[in-house]
Amino acid sequence: MYKLYWSPGSANMTPHAMLEDIGAPYELIRIDTSKGEQRSPDYLKVNPHARVPTLVYDGGKIIYEATAISLFLAERHPEAGLAPAPGHADRGPFLQWMAYLTNTVQEGTMHWWHAENYIHGADRQAELKQAAEGRLAKMFGFLDAHLAQSGPHLCGARFYACDYYAAMLARWTRDMSVPAQTYPHVRQLIRAAMARPGYARMLEAEGIAQAA
Repeated sequence: MYKLYWSPGSANMTPHAMLEDIGAPYELIRIDTSKGEQRSPDYLKVNPHARVPTLVYDGGKIIYEATAISLFLAERHPEAGLAPAPGHADRGPFLQWMAYLTNTVQEGTMHWWHAENYIHGADRQAELKQAAEGRLAKMFGFLDAHLAQSGPHLCGARFYACDYYAAMLARWTRDMSVPAQTYPHVRQLIRAAMARPGYARMLEAEGIAQAA
């Protein structure tokens, strides 16, 4: 039995969809971030960084950070086919995309959604958001060109957890002037994620309508 602490539309989208794909029993524990529940004393005992997601497994062991949880689940359940095995030709690209999406693209979205965490003053925050949107446009343009040449998925023919991660981050651009689904091959990747029953069940459970 797994326990996944989550908040609708947050970085838990990828591990949540993966748990659906894996088919192992799990429990969802919602953290209402709008009420600050992520900073409650009880939750801070689970995740001292006051963020979601957090995964509890094996009767009380804890892991947090969405990418770490995703890699952990993929390796613990290889039968789900959500990551290439060590030695597989896709292994290097898979790890590259997981790192790129987390360290580069996700960081850009955080600058847009939570500029207040990086800089003080409304005017400077607005400038940061504008700069972040410009950078993200280049990133998704880069991803679109890669998918056009080497797709339809990030590692080529096979769908992996990194494709869920890309679809999740694409949703986070929905309120920007040029959302990620504007790019045709990124849109195709989002549709591929949405066509998978696990991702569809995750969207329904989290009350999310994702455009593609």
